[in-house]
Amino acid sequence: MKKRIVSVLLTAAMAVSVVACGSSEDEQKQNAAAEAGGEDNLYGYDNPVNIKIGISYPSNTDFQWYGDETVTDNAWMDLYKENNIVPEILYEVDQSQAETKLSTAIMSGEYPDVFSVQGADYKNYVESGDVADITDAFEKYASDELKKYMQADNGMAMDALYMDGKLYGLPQITDPYLNCNMMFIRQDWLDNLGLDIPTTMEELKEVAHAFTYNDPDGNGKNDTYGLALDGVNVINASIGTADPIFNAFGCYLGQDGMTYVKGEDGEIVWGASDSESMKEALQFLSDMYEDGSLAKDFITMDFNQIFEEAGAGRCGIWFGPNWGGMQPAADAAKNDPNAHVVAAVVPDGNSQGGTKAYAESKPTTVYCVSSKCTNPEILIKLFNLSVKYQNPDTCSADEYNMYFGDSKNYSGWKTSIIYANPPSAGTTIYQHLTDAISSGDGSQLNTKEKENYDSIKAYMDAVAADKFDPQDPTQQRGISLYTVYGDKNCGFSVVKTMEDNERYVDAAYNQIPSEAVTNSIPTLQKLLVETIVKITTGAENVDSYDSFMETWKAMGGQDAIDEANENA
Repeated sequence: MKKRIVSVLLTAAMAVSVVACGSSEDEQKQNAAAEAGGEDNLYGYDNPVNIKIGISYPSNTDFQWYGDETVTDNAWMDLYKENNIVPEILYEVDQSQAETKLSTAIMSGEYPDVFSVQGADYKNYVESGDVADITDAFEKYASDELKKYMQADNGMAMDALYMDGKLYGLPQITDPYLNCNMMFIRQDWLDNLGLDIPTTMEELKEVAHAFTYNDPDGNGKNDTYGLALDGVNVINASIGTADPIFNAFGCYLGQDGMTYVKGEDGEIVWGASDSESMKEALQFLSDMYEDGSLAKDFITMDFNQIFEEAGAGRCGIWFGPNWGGMQPAADAAKNDPNAHVVAAVVPDGNSQGGTKAYAESKPTTVYCVSSKCTNPEILIKLFNLSVKYQNPDTCSADEYNMYFGDSKNYSGWKTSIIYANPPSAGTTIYQHLTDAISSGDGSQLNTKEKENYDSIKAYMDAVAADKFDPQDPTQQRGISLYTVYGDKNCGFSVVKTMEDNERYVDAAYNQIPSEAVTNSIPTLQKLLVETIVKITTGAENVDSYDSFMETWKAMGGQDAIDEANENA
């Protein structure tokens, strides 16, 4: 293997499609299974089974190979081969092309035998006959670790994938609470103006006004504003989503605008069906826009620009998940070493004891097996390997460092065919790092945690000694991680506060919708987004939301609600 020196980043992504050439005939499948052997082996076969994979990586620096590893020569490739699963790379494409490449392959009839799809597309693949029934394979081959993994969310994601009592795919399990939105705010600006972190929406409005007009960075220029929102996507945004504003007033839109909550009578209702509460939230946004404390050009902003605005020190408040302060904190420190980004619970808008965030529980990534595959149980075996070696509780420390990744010698889970990191991994890391930071002793941390701890400690020690250098790569990484794990007001401290105080609203319905409802969602989402933007900017008055509701229901919204109640 060639030696390659690369930069270390916190996040990485790799989308993988898998192909095992074969026929869909039952007899050929039985013969293939007999030839492969290993019926009692949950992790592989007695004889080699070839499996072709299509790989896609992002074109930016989110993914890099570490140590000596390459796409064809890495720890996971070795592990598969040790278990007689022999990957052969069918294609490599940029991640932006992955979905198109897979779709084209399926249309041609020569398509991946094991591949990941978006939850919304899963039902279509089942109905078209492109994926295999894995109900029996799961019962026969699923390891105890895999069964436990699939119950990490109380079985919600997996249950949603059953169709007519049969299972055709396995979900990647995520903790729905970890991705709930929170508020990020410049603590140094608050300190400069003698203000506290806002706990109500009225206080948020006052702080945003002060950030816009009272020179919070003290440079004597009129170059700052309060709140940044993603006006391009509005709700379908990871950073800058407007959904927390609506959450504060008891309404829930989610990423696709199709959320379901329990109404007062026990019926399932749309999360934005309370017109009066929605109008309160919309009036709040309209007031901020008119005041100028919500950026006037927010309608052209997406999450990339919000990161840029926050990192450049132009905006002081934005919303996002627990990692939403990382890049802005590091970038802002380059311009102002005193920059201090903290996280907080979204302020309360309806005086009901605190804003509750919506916990998305729909399956997003689903792994399926082609109906042509001669060894459909291979999906289960691949999953068994992932849940075993991507969890520090089910493998040795050396194995965990190798297969999860220590960012020095191994690229880790990013190169596995199936991603099955424990949903609680982030919370566990936070607990371990909190203890280590408090005691000053990181000796008990695993390799990955120790790397994060060393970066955070380097940043904290430099600040304490008045030697902070925002250009130093270790300190720069440290300040990013500090916003997630280290600060007393870090992202995970907010997650814990929300958990301790039950500040979540769970989905009342998370089944994959029918084709008719699925087809109506883009239109309904577009209508919702346009209405929010028009009312916020004053192009329409707040009361126009009532007529919007009538149109929304007539264009498929009522059918979606009826379907949810019928199938719940």
